[in-house]
Amino acid sequence: MGVRYRSIKNKKMDTRIIEFSNAENQKLRGIITIPNDEIKIGVLCLHGFERCATTEKKFKSTADVLLNNHAATLRFDFSGCGLSDGDFKFTTIEKQGIELINAIEVFQREIKITKVSIIAHSLGACVLANQLQKINNKIDKIVLLSPALNQKELLRYWFVAGQMKKTNPSAEINWHNYKEHFIEEDFLSDCAKNGKTTKANYINPEYFLSGKDLDYSNTFLDSDYRILHVHGNKDLAVPFDSLNIKFINQIIVDGGDHDLEKPNQLDQWLPKVVSFLLS
Repeated sequence: MGVRYRSIKNKKMDTRIIEFSNAENQKLRGIITIPNDEIKIGVLCLHGFERCATTEKKFKSTADVLLNNHAATLRFDFSGCGLSDGDFKFTTIEKQGIELINAIEVFQREIKITKVSIIAHSLGACVLANQLQKINNKIDKIVLLSPALNQKELLRYWFVAGQMKKTNPSAEINWHNYKEHFIEEDFLSDCAKNGKTTKANYINPEYFLSGKDLDYSNTFLDSDYRILHVHGNKDLAVPFDSLNIKFINQIIVDGGDHDLEKPNQLDQWLPKVVSFLLS
């Protein structure tokens, strides 16, 4: 199947902001793009930790290419992120998972398609895994971009990297040596600490306490042909070796970082992902 990987030129479409509510009656917002002719598939985009699917280049570029191939997309932001209401302070994977179910139901009604495909980046893969058993019959294809599935070890890795930046900034911490500097008691104390901040928000201890022992790798089947895994071999945030599963369908992006948005990185994975979704 020939995939048209180019910018949109005079393509008839319906692109608009869509609003729907979560369980707390907060307004969640996304950008829905629907071709005015035939709709072959629907693709829902899930962003990572403290990100936003509505404006990230990888999702916008993917939506543009999919539109040229008769596919509708919904790029929505979880509560407290991007265009959506709510306070990021109260974020948990479970909370975002319930919002995902809301988004799927809204998207299905809008495009009148029973099953939708999902592209999930980083923590978005955990959100999907958290609800997979409930929504499995509503999902067609799954694309996992830099999936942060092994939260148990990743949270410890990020903790060590953060601590060493403060105490020994010259030390080079990586996935293979972080355990040499790791103290479990200090990590647990940090998880329970109030007043912690992310890049731009406060965040409650519940996020860390609820995720510190979770590895979502075993939620997926490595033999599931409907899953495509995309990962950069230079991803320092979620190292490839952090995964405890090897998927049959896999794209390794040469020089790829965690975001996978630089032009030379998009060129490596985007056409293949669109072909996979349309196949």
